[in-house]
Amino acid sequence: MDDIARATGLSKMTVSRALSNRGYVSAATRRRVLAATKRLDYQVNFLASQLSRNRTNLIGVIVPFDGLVGTHYFGQVMLGLQQGLAGTDYHVAIFDSLSENFNDGQKCAQLCRQKRVDGLIVIAPHRSDRFPRTFANLNMPLIVVGSSPGEKSVSSVDIDNSAGATDATEHLIRLGHLRIGFLGGPAELRDATQRERAFRRAMARHKVPVVERWIVQGEYETRRAFHLALDMLTRKDRPSAIFAANDLMAFGVIDAARVLGLAVPDALSVVGFDDVAPAAESVPALTTVRHPMRQLGRVAAEYLLQAMNRAGTPALLHQQLHAELIVRSSTGGAPKTVIGAAIPFPRLLRLN
Repeated sequence: MDDIARATGLSKMTVSRALSNRGYVSAATRRRVLAATKRLDYQVNFLASQLSRNRTNLIGVIVPFDGLVGTHYFGQVMLGLQQGLAGTDYHVAIFDSLSENFNDGQKCAQLCRQKRVDGLIVIAPHRSDRFPRTFANLNMPLIVVGSSPGEKSVSSVDIDNSAGATDATEHLIRLGHLRIGFLGGPAELRDATQRERAFRRAMARHKVPVVERWIVQGEYETRRAFHLALDMLTRKDRPSAIFAANDLMAFGVIDAARVLGLAVPDALSVVGFDDVAPAAESVPALTTVRHPMRQLGRVAAEYLLQAMNRAGTPALLHQQLHAELIVRSSTGGAPKTVIGAAIPFPRLLRLN
């Protein structure tokens, strides 16, 4: 701007007003300044401009890289976030919550105190993560996505995991299944524990016995679920239905049933959770609970935009989105009997 001021014979303040379109500047003066900027190839330093207003126009997204980045869930949440930010000047910077020294909150607190970001989105924190509690004291717009952090002072948006898991369990019970297995997710994730608790409550409410040996942790992984299902289904005493706490594990269960010659749903009904894209196209098409992942990202973005552009402490948001049971062809009526001779465990697939 000093160069433009010298070239035009105007004050730096007048040049600034003409470029920012703030304050009174005559049309002739503005044309004169714009002609000089074109002649001198003037480019606005966006970062300096934002820092002068104590803003970066960056939103920090904090996510565990190992285990979540690259998944369907993360991709859908990020698409929703980008949709929510469309038409604004805000951009996203991604930080790994599993990086060294991150979880003690110090690195995150430094991001906030140095104003390197204007707001924060924390995606699917673990139950043991301490940094969401650290953020609550930093007076910065923050929202946790895909988990309820247990901190009333921290905004969050999640789905109603309990209602979704209850609907899935009761769907199997209505079909006549009284021998239901459950494949759970990682114990450190709140959504996994919420889904298992809802499964147990629904079984108890309908007086259907819970068989503990049929409740195993598949860690949300297809391969692990496949081997766990093989072990469960090769026993003489096996379930007639399995509720997997995510679709990836449900696919593993269906693969195991196929290897063992068990028809789905005639011999085994399978329910998943999430409604990922392949669920409707799998054979058989998967009955599952629809998880509005993209909507989670949009809600988070809209909340942050409001919080970042209002004076004072932003209002808190605690929202649960509806999870919808989608019935497809992987579930059917309970077979008359599932007890008989044990199915031989496939020799090449036997676990060590």
